[in-house]
Amino acid sequence: MAVIDASVYIALINAHEKDHMISWAWFEQAQAAREPIVAPVILLAEVAAALSRGVGALLAHRVLGQLKHSRLIELVPVTLTMAERAAAIAADQRIRSCDAIYVALADQSGDCLITLDRQQLERSAAIVSAREP
Repeated sequence: MAVIDASVYIALINAHEKDHMISWAWFEQAQAAREPIVAPVILLAEVAAALSRGVGALLAHRVLGQLKHSRLIELVPVTLTMAERAAAIAADQRIRSCDAIYVALADQSGDCLITLDRQQLERSAAIVSAREP
């Protein structure tokens, strides 16, 4: 299983992103291998914010509707246990708050974190297996 960060999802769906092709290639490989892909439910807010700034609110709402009903990416609720683990990760590794939630999910599930965020990639390495797409 893989935990994807918002940076990967944005690159995946936006052909204008510089990492679109590598994200798409990774996604196709994951699908071919039937590898489950998960993300914390905060992915919705992160995607909405990124898309509304880049391409507008209308498209952001359309993409969110598709993401919420996707069978390709499972959205996982942020529990109190996960939030507490994310807080400890944020404090100990100096990882930004939302980024720490992705790391906490990967840690909790024993999965690999897939991200394009260089800082998250480097700082999460002490806790989870993390790589670029």
